[in-house]
Amino acid sequence: MVNRSDIETFWTRGDIHSRIHKAMSEAGLNDRKLEIEDLFPIDQYHARGIAATVDLGKRMPIYENQRIIDIGCGLGGPARYFAKQFRCFITGIDITPSFIEIGNKFNNLTSMSKQVSLQIGNGETLDFEDETFDGGYSQHVTMNIKNRKEFFLEAFRVLKKETFFAFSEHGLGPEGNPIFPLPWADTAEMSFLFSPESTIALLEEVGFHDIQIIETSEKYISGYEKMINTKSKKENPILGIHVIGGATMKQRSRNSMQCIKEKRTLPFEIVCKK
Repeated sequence: MVNRSDIETFWTRGDIHSRIHKAMSEAGLNDRKLEIEDLFPIDQYHARGIAATVDLGKRMPIYENQRIIDIGCGLGGPARYFAKQFRCFITGIDITPSFIEIGNKFNNLTSMSKQVSLQIGNGETLDFEDETFDGGYSQHVTMNIKNRKEFFLEAFRVLKKETFFAFSEHGLGPEGNPIFPLPWADTAEMSFLFSPESTIALLEEVGFHDIQIIETSEKYISGYEKMINTKSKKENPILGIHVIGGATMKQRSRNSMQCIKEKRTLPFEIVCKK
């Protein structure tokens, strides 16, 4: 079983605070008010970055002033984007304390603290009352969740009736046997992939309905190729997910792209209703 200190170590890759401060300083972003767009290169910590967040947002029925939960919010980049885009309020939880600390700092820098609140939490045991939220989402989190049914049950519990739950993930492909290390796991002990069929069956068992799924393999292959080609140049861009992911991010991204091409993994998005 992976403990919390191992999780923190995996996601932060050393002194994440210093790396971010250095990159922000070099980009001229320290010690001044920012727009959320200024942080897109660094706070959308998932494959395809802001493009993936925008795509998921187009599929989510979020309305003004609704209260939405982000399960596994990372640095809060998607939460800030959705809060601004839909004029709603986002509560984000993440198991990695450093991500929450940095994310709330980013909220202050972008004047989003009134709309976005980030706190330490575990998606398998959400610290909220039943039927609290008007909708929920999760981006590239479920691959690390062994007890997927408990994760879905908790999401179902905290959502109001007639609301939605949306998420994106890398599922298990028909060929299986992913190549490690990957962006979400250095070894198989941290990775828990489910096929799309198994995922849909679990959602139905929990009580979700009107489950809509879209495969996103080609988009992710294209996104990885763009990111890897950029990194192949003489120097990395000042801001990018390499600042968060550390020195091995390039190889982990290459492996992920290869897994998709060889049908070992299968990226997809799901939107369903409670």
